[in-house]
Amino acid sequence: MRDHKVYIVFYGDYEHVHDIEAVFDSKEKVEAFRKRFSKNEKLKVMEVAFNPDFICDKERIPYLVNFDEQSRKPLEVISLFSIEDTELAFEEVVKRDDGTISVYLFARNKKAAINAALIKRDALIH
Repeated sequence: MRDHKVYIVFYGDYEHVHDIEAVFDSKEKVEAFRKRFSKNEKLKVMEVAFNPDFICDKERIPYLVNFDEQSRKPLEVISLFSIEDTELAFEEVVKRDDGTISVYLFARNKKAAINAALIKRDALIH
């Protein structure tokens, strides 16, 4: 399925839904709006996916578990919410960077995430 985009147009900083001036389904419409309504302050445009495809697991939650390379105790365990992070969890990506091991995965709860991540951490180190 082709990803569809929408274009959110706003002035200044986008902090609340009330900051939105308009939403368009094409860049051409955004440019026409810019030409007509540009003020002293420049219009900004944020491109976002419309009806994006996403991974859903009704039984498990996507997690990121970070370890110090020298310890089996997790530095942090984070529930993930973005589409990109969920895809990393689905693929069970393990990253090693500057003494930190990051494990993305799906699990039923925080304890299960830690246990599964430990197995992946240990396999990477040994």
